[in-house]
Amino acid sequence: MNNIYMNNRKLKIMAPRFRAVMPFVKKDAIRNMNMAYYKAYSRNMKDYAFIEREKRRKSTLRWDYVSKILEVYTDKGFQEKSQAGKILQGIFNKNHAYAKGDLPFRKSTRLLSVVSNPEMLWLAYKRLKGNAGILTPASNVSKETFNNYSQDQKEVYFRKKLTPDGFSLRDVYLVSSLIRRNVYPWGSSRRIWLDKPGSNKKRPITIPPFMDKLVQESIKMVLIAIWEPDFERMNRSFGFRPNKSCHDAIAALQSNHTIGLHWALEGDISAAYDNIRKEDAIACLEKKIKDRKFIRFMTSRLDYDYVDQKNKTRVRPSMGVPQGGIDSPYLFNIIFHELDKFVMSDVQTYLSELNTRMGVNKSDHHRQRNKTRRRMETRINRLKKDLSKTNDGINNPEINFCYNINKEIKLLKRKILDTPYYVGPKPYRLFYVRYADDWIILTNASPLVIEKIRYRIKEFLYVSLGAQLSEEKSVITDTRKNAAHFLGFEIRNHFSPKWTKSGGFYNGSLRRVSNFPPLFRPDSSRLINRFHTRGFCDQKGFPISVTWLTGLEATVIIERFNACIRGLMTYYVEWISCPSDMSRWIYILRYSCLKTLAHKYKTTINKIMKRFGVDGYSSSTKTVEVVAAITVGKVQFEKGYKLKTYLSAKNACMSQGRRWKLFKIFRSREAGEIGNYPLKKDRPTVTHENFVDFISWVSVRTKASFDMPCAICGSFEEIEMHHIRHVRKTAYRDLSQFNWLRMLSLRNRKQIPVCHYCHRHVIHGSKYQGPPLRRLVRLDDKLVDNRVIHVESFVKPGQEYFSRPLEERGWSRRIKKDF
Repeated sequence: MNNIYMNNRKLKIMAPRFRAVMPFVKKDAIRNMNMAYYKAYSRNMKDYAFIEREKRRKSTLRWDYVSKILEVYTDKGFQEKSQAGKILQGIFNKNHAYAKGDLPFRKSTRLLSVVSNPEMLWLAYKRLKGNAGILTPASNVSKETFNNYSQDQKEVYFRKKLTPDGFSLRDVYLVSSLIRRNVYPWGSSRRIWLDKPGSNKKRPITIPPFMDKLVQESIKMVLIAIWEPDFERMNRSFGFRPNKSCHDAIAALQSNHTIGLHWALEGDISAAYDNIRKEDAIACLEKKIKDRKFIRFMTSRLDYDYVDQKNKTRVRPSMGVPQGGIDSPYLFNIIFHELDKFVMSDVQTYLSELNTRMGVNKSDHHRQRNKTRRRMETRINRLKKDLSKTNDGINNPEINFCYNINKEIKLLKRKILDTPYYVGPKPYRLFYVRYADDWIILTNASPLVIEKIRYRIKEFLYVSLGAQLSEEKSVITDTRKNAAHFLGFEIRNHFSPKWTKSGGFYNGSLRRVSNFPPLFRPDSSRLINRFHTRGFCDQKGFPISVTWLTGLEATVIIERFNACIRGLMTYYVEWISCPSDMSRWIYILRYSCLKTLAHKYKTTINKIMKRFGVDGYSSSTKTVEVVAAITVGKVQFEKGYKLKTYLSAKNACMSQGRRWKLFKIFRSREAGEIGNYPLKKDRPTVTHENFVDFISWVSVRTKASFDMPCAICGSFEEIEMHHIRHVRKTAYRDLSQFNWLRMLSLRNRKQIPVCHYCHRHVIHGSKYQGPPLRRLVRLDDKLVDNRVIHVESFVKPGQEYFSRPLEERGWSRRIKKDF
């Protein structure tokens, strides 16, 4: 009974008590579910055979003019090297040498000419054009500002200043000219307020015009090439940097540097972006840049205004960096790099001074052995020699002699464990990590010392950067009693082990037992709020049906929940100390899915399990699977959609081994290595030595799109890019009958090159007054050439526009069963 009682008691202590504090808003939950995409996906799978026939029916002949363009740009990709890529690589290599100490430090110069380089601008366009919010409009400038514009500035404003629709190479060269003359007209932004995850507060997001985004992306690429080596060398900031993520920060906190640090100082900066002084931001840039034109350009960039959507007022703030700009997060990192240097130098010096006062040598961080322990170790070695001199130690007739020696050795070893590692006080240590405006310090200092550290940081932030430390969120936590919170994780520490001769727990302790690394668990309060606001459970964590998903196919419902399970497990399971902590959250998602299916079929979970249940030989593998079938010609294909279990999701994540890869990267950065990350083909970064080769292809493919003929009439004059929003969120049959729109859906593209005339009169609703389009189109009533839309696959040969075979997408031929 006692064992049963103790087990139940342990379960009660360990079981978390959930209660969500965030309210459930159905409208927001439906928006977060991305329903439009899944509805379109469901309908398109039903029409798979029809869509495949449409792809082949709408395919066109190869036009010689397009073939010649593609051949020219393919040759350029193999022969020419990107000039912008060479410049960026050169800037990075110089700063890399400065950071390593191989060259004396010199400030970067002539940067405005780099930002204004036309190739830099169309590389920026390549990076931005696929972003989800690229078509979100900004605000118009004030009348006074517009009246002060020159003719060129007015032309930039009128030509696609707010959205990218209609962007052309003419815009690139016009903006380049204005930047070189330092008269680029920065537009007005639009400020919206979004919900802050895990709280009732709103976060301000400032949306700049598209052309401003383009220039800001060019600025960002230059700033990365200058500052990234410094960030790599310090290796303490991980937010909004290339090749970095939240998991890099967690990998740093799970390194050996944090063993024995059981006090946490959680830091948060209130209204971080809005409270930065602009002159301090410019001063930070001037520390590594010696270019008056570029500094004036950045000063005008920070002198922004916005229209608040709440009260429709125009504001020109005297402080702050706009949160929502493309370069704003990296500018924020540059400014708060000063905080990183302050903690790593001034605060570390303060702790070293305290260690000196306490009699701890700064250089003596190893274990100190006193005379008593040395005598005991010497005595043990002598006893072992005496024991080895006996004949075998087992068949020796003097068995009592051997027994007494072994007993004395055990007693001496226990005394050594009771002797501390250090003679005198242990030295104070700390470990600091920052992710954007959230930072944490783990230390073994006393609470009084930590309070002084917090005051020093607070004073530095206010005096040097104009930022204010949030008193509410900047708390000191003993992680042996309560959890510290950082990036969705709870950080805890073990108590020191207690021992007695009988093996129970009492007041005695082993003073020489090494410390354990911190424990990491998912933040339960954050997760329960997320699950509740998205409709997966009630306030107490009880799974409920997601009613607005019942109109979808069963396969789509399972795929939607599988996406949630995969995302949750990918973020947490490799990084927490006990992966089974995730079983509770997977349970909520799985039973919410089963209840949604039961609601759809108006039945119970038991009947759903009987109808769709598979792998019932174990409770850890039992799940449901819905089989979808489609017919292509005379062949039937089928694919099973199986609801993921905790075990299958865990094994899939663990097999990737991302945690050890990031540990290896962190250790290499601590050893002084800079750069050499794996290159991402879609978005290569300057931190790799082969960056120029990859960026050359990106540059060639981007410019090739602007040299294509109009996809509607085949004209060669005034070619510009028409942008559309979310082709994948509309089923193919629901699209309008416009040939170009359906073609974009078939080719999965969001941009299409058209001439100015077709863009204005054919696409954007004005009445067409010209000759019949049938006369203008060269190839019957189809598009000019399908390759006009998806140029990239032909400039650098890859997969063409036809879909992958069904077998490659997980479908199998249905086998007829004979009974």
